[in-house]
Amino acid sequence: MFGLNNFITAGKFFLIIAGELVLIFIAVSFIIGLLMEYLPPSRVRDYLSNKLTWVQYFLGAGLGALTPFCSCSTVPITAGLLKGGVPFGPTMAFLFSSPVLNPIIIALLLSLLGLKVTLFYIVVTFLGSMAMAALLSRLGMEKQIKPLLNIEASCCATASPSEPAPSKAQPAAACCSSGGAQSLTLITLPTVQASSCCSVNLDPAAAPAVPFKQKLKNAIRSAVDTFKGVFWYLLLGAAIGAFIYGFFPQDIVVKLAGPGNPWSIPIAAVIGVPMYIRAETIIPIAAALVGKGMGLGTVLALVIGGAGASIPELIILGSMFKKKLIIAFALNIFVIAIVAGYLVDLVIY
Repeated sequence: MFGLNNFITAGKFFLIIAGELVLIFIAVSFIIGLLMEYLPPSRVRDYLSNKLTWVQYFLGAGLGALTPFCSCSTVPITAGLLKGGVPFGPTMAFLFSSPVLNPIIIALLLSLLGLKVTLFYIVVTFLGSMAMAALLSRLGMEKQIKPLLNIEASCCATASPSEPAPSKAQPAAACCSSGGAQSLTLITLPTVQASSCCSVNLDPAAAPAVPFKQKLKNAIRSAVDTFKGVFWYLLLGAAIGAFIYGFFPQDIVVKLAGPGNPWSIPIAAVIGVPMYIRAETIIPIAAALVGKGMGLGTVLALVIGGAGASIPELIILGSMFKKKLIIAFALNIFVIAIVAGYLVDLVIY
């Protein structure tokens, strides 16, 4: 039976972890919100155009890491990048890195798992995003892009009634066709205006100059709105983590998912990829599992799999990608999760 010490241990873990998560999340959300006032998606598109190939991949992964777009807004942003002439490979590097290298995820990992694990996570996921994007480009997966119709981030932003209707079909940019392959038909995307993190304004000329004071207010509003959206997820993750830390037998965790079990990493990746759980929820759970003896490689595989792909995200991507590319996307996240897991165990243990 559970004793009083179990409840005390779980309670302390919950209060400490929940407090840290709330403070870190609000601070990082504000900083990123202010950054996004100066780095709209249209500028991301411009940075990724007209560069050397390897520079495009590097910038694609790097800008993805700096821009914490929600999964629903990633689709129209990705469509806008392709429509704007950004090559397929760097665009996929952006798509891969954006969810797994979210600045908030990095801050939470740093707080709960330490500097060494966080740096390892950043390096592996960053390089993995570039490598897997290059692989998809090499395999000619750009042919698996559907005609880009009026794709909107409908789950988190709505267009204003005054927006123009989509224009006539335009030929695909060179990045979406190769050799004698038939060009895809891309439809011009309308500007979608929203004040949240899911804002997708693809027209740089449409945004008037905004005073710094207003940008500061927008960043604060964005941080508060974002925090409201994830508050219960943070508490849920802290609560589950506290229960695991206070009540779950340590010997069972070590036996099933400790560093000595080579199958724990791929199993964690398999569980993580289709699992619909926010990174803000899984990270405190992961911290508790590490405290109980779970291998760091297994934890990273679970976090990368869960943050990099989920069933709802894959469904949203289905509006733009054909089945073969969606499967390839999920498999690439799975591979990155497994490689990161085994490498961190190899280096640390």
